[in-house]
Amino acid sequence: MRNLTFLFIIYATYISLGLPDSLLGVAWPKMVGEFHVAYSAVGIISMTIAICTVISSLQTIRITQKIGTGKLILGSVLLTSIGLIGFALTQNFFLLIVAALPLGFGSGAIDTSVNDYVAANLKAHHMNWLHAFWGVGATLGPIIMGVVLNNHFSWRNGYLIIGSIQLTLVFLLLFSLPLWKKNEQKTSKKSDESTVSFRSVWKQTGVVLSLVSFVFYVGLEGTIFLWGSSYLIELKSLSAATASFIVSIFFASITVGRIFSGFITFWLTNQKLLIFSQITLLIGIITVAIGKGSMLYAGFLLIGLGCAAIFPTMMHETPRRFGERNSGAIIGLQVAFGYVGITIFPPLLGVVFQRFHMSLFPISLVIFVLILFGATIAIEKSKNVKKI
Repeated sequence: MRNLTFLFIIYATYISLGLPDSLLGVAWPKMVGEFHVAYSAVGIISMTIAICTVISSLQTIRITQKIGTGKLILGSVLLTSIGLIGFALTQNFFLLIVAALPLGFGSGAIDTSVNDYVAANLKAHHMNWLHAFWGVGATLGPIIMGVVLNNHFSWRNGYLIIGSIQLTLVFLLLFSLPLWKKNEQKTSKKSDESTVSFRSVWKQTGVVLSLVSFVFYVGLEGTIFLWGSSYLIELKSLSAATASFIVSIFFASITVGRIFSGFITFWLTNQKLLIFSQITLLIGIITVAIGKGSMLYAGFLLIGLGCAAIFPTMMHETPRRFGERNSGAIIGLQVAFGYVGITIFPPLLGVVFQRFHMSLFPISLVIFVLILFGATIAIEKSKNVKKI
């Protein structure tokens, strides 16, 4: 019963991580008029969150070694709640940027520390289900904001509701600290407590290839998030409503796919699941590129199912590939490089699409998948690690 309670807390924490992720995009059309700034100013806020997330991801292992995973997650969720409530209360755009700081710092630490804990201590199916729960949170956030806006309340109420949910989780985490401490004591008996530096892990065989995988995979996801609808509207001549619905299939299939991937890990090794997922992703992209009508629905479904297991499986592979002692530092780098990918590639490719042609959208995705596939094979060959 205690183990189930602890799992519930871990999953609830990752739902909370997903809750704010899609809020800004939904609320910004209502926010921009109140702050009297350019519509593009949202990029300043999202960039601030991304930079803070990268910084905190890189510092998580050092802080964890000082105060422990439980206290770090407690403090990080508190930071995100402060940031969200700050969004709701501020009347000034500059203060909105200030509120983005704790939101980014908290998110990066949660992402890194929870992934490190699950990768080192739990089976592969838990990692897939963990990221499925992120999808639950990322889906619930816009739904909550949508209900608020559709009932003619201010977007601020939406941020207050999400911030209050985070505060509730803070109290839950406070009472669960003994569970974290007990599990950390079990882990510490198996691992070397000496500090692992980023400089030392950089030199380890396969780490750079792993970081390349995260940059290009998360960059691919972000490119689909940002440009999927535009591609369907411009190249496939679909209406905005139809394009939006097709892209929503992609989001839903990622979440559902991660639930099913958790069960698939009982029969397939992580390595085989990665290869199978990347092949499915490639087939989905080609289907979208050449397809029309119902094939587009099937294509985005396959893309989502292909994406579903890749991120959590690569994360879960980290202790096996590089050792438990190094996993915390490497996962911090992986999360950071993932955010670098989603920060750089979507806007950069947007410039390319605008300068040349939107037909380059699926071509760029195919290139990303091929790089990801090559890096996956190369890591396995370089490490020559035992399959699990």
